[in-house]
Amino acid sequence: MTRAVNSSATSNPPLLTSMALEALQWQILDKWQRNQDKTRAPHSGPFASFFRGQGMEPHDSRPYQAGDDIRHLDWRAIARSGKATTKVFLDERGRSLFLVIDRHPGMFFGTRVELKAASAARAAAILAFTALAARDRVAGAIIDNGIHYFPSANTLAGVLPLLYAAAAPAPTTHARRATSQLPSLLPALAQRSSPGTDLCLISDFHDLSDQDAPALQALSHDYAVHAIRIRDSGEEALKDIGSLRVYSPRSDKYLTIDTHDNTLRERYLDAMTAHSKAVTKLFAQCGIALTTIDNSLDTLTQMETFHARN
Repeated sequence: MTRAVNSSATSNPPLLTSMALEALQWQILDKWQRNQDKTRAPHSGPFASFFRGQGMEPHDSRPYQAGDDIRHLDWRAIARSGKATTKVFLDERGRSLFLVIDRHPGMFFGTRVELKAASAARAAAILAFTALAARDRVAGAIIDNGIHYFPSANTLAGVLPLLYAAAAPAPTTHARRATSQLPSLLPALAQRSSPGTDLCLISDFHDLSDQDAPALQALSHDYAVHAIRIRDSGEEALKDIGSLRVYSPRSDKYLTIDTHDNTLRERYLDAMTAHSKAVTKLFAQCGIALTTIDNSLDTLTQMETFHARN
């Protein structure tokens, strides 16, 4: 699968400037502060959180209700009574968020408003600012020319290095690395996160396959895992625009594609559609909620859907 990438000079501007991040932070604070009157829970912060996790310490049990997480079934109580029973946990204070932002070569593609990598950085900033407003801690990892970890912090100053790295200019070279390192990172994430962590994967997931199911299932068993897929509609179908010259990081060569070829366009569409369905099915089988963000639409508005589902 060949995708166009950004290959401009080293003077590239950042995907999101400091002013853009500041404006986004104020937009989030204003948006969620207007919702504070809707919050009635004791000890809650003034802003709605994107995550609705619960504590990890068992407190009581009650009859199972539709929608309860089956991972919290109380099997001892079920064995005693013969009735479906679920555990109740104490509310947890000071939850943490771990962001994984994928910046592999294919993320530097954009046919609409911005590059997919820019939308990924924007989504990460929205989650980070919301977590800070709720007094939660934020840590993360950037997948680029290598994997770079950022320690947990609960202050803006502590989290900004992660966000600046997510919004850094497009690399001028990817050292012949054409695929994402996200699949290889999955098994190691468990060692970087503590129980109760909300783990958020932000990527286009182009390099994810059924072979990654065991690692995803292991993560979802121990953590609240969320997946945000960044989408550019321009790469879902090959339009008839004549000869198209693109750079392939996989072969480190420029290729010429004849988009007049109906068979080629049909094969491309079938391949992209099949992969999209496979990724959706993979996350569903692993019990991980998947949210799709379109880089041509307002990211914050789309993240409200993410908030409603998590």
